[in-house]
Amino acid sequence: MNVTLTSEAASKLRALLKEENEDAVVRVRETKIGIACKSKLVLVLSIDERADDDVETEVDSLPFVINRDLVDQYGNDFAISLDEHQMPKVAALSCACSASSCCAS
Repeated sequence: MNVTLTSEAASKLRALLKEENEDAVVRVRETKIGIACKSKLVLVLSIDERADDDVETEVDSLPFVINRDLVDQYGNDFAISLDEHQMPKVAALSCACSASSCCAS
């Protein structure tokens, strides 16, 4: 897994991880937003624990994980920056999925 992130996103993630236990990692995960025919799948970040079927990398002393199935679906390259609310957001750079909401434009 290849992760690029802005210095602002790295600072925010460090602050979030500092509040957790020492084994915590930043997980790239998929979630559904919306309801019924108006729903879509998007990639998000969360603080979590490692799992056996994870792919892991470390960038700027920050541990990142993603489930192997999601690597197959979204590719191996991700970009992390801050959104308009100054919260970390993630985009797949080599997205193999049909959900354009997950992919960098």
